[in-house]
Amino acid sequence: MELSDETMRCMLKEVSRNISAERRKRGLSMAQLAAMANLSTSHICKLEKSQCDVGLKALLRISAAFGLEAECLLPEEPWIEHEEEGTLTRGERFEQIVEDADPWIVELILRMACYIRQNIECNVS
Repeated sequence: MELSDETMRCMLKEVSRNISAERRKRGLSMAQLAAMANLSTSHICKLEKSQCDVGLKALLRISAAFGLEAECLLPEEPWIEHEEEGTLTRGERFEQIVEDADPWIVELILRMACYIRQNIECNVS
């Protein structure tokens, strides 16, 4: 599977909108979210305006500040066509994502999953 630059741009824009919407829903200013996530107010502003890419570290810090799983800020999966909504298991969805992906993308996904799992286990214990 290959994601076009346009698809990636749209996905990043949706993450930015999700961060902004969650911040506003909670009645937080950009400065308050920045302090909670240990990021600069300028960085939060740029993220919400889609003026920079959302990196994994920033995404994890922001989601932790909200008390959410990082996946809650990610876009829906429009690039994966489901035969019927809800019929695929998580494993099947994962297989669809990595089926035709370049090996470096699969490696990146695996590293991210390991990193997230380690941080969740450290934060839980």
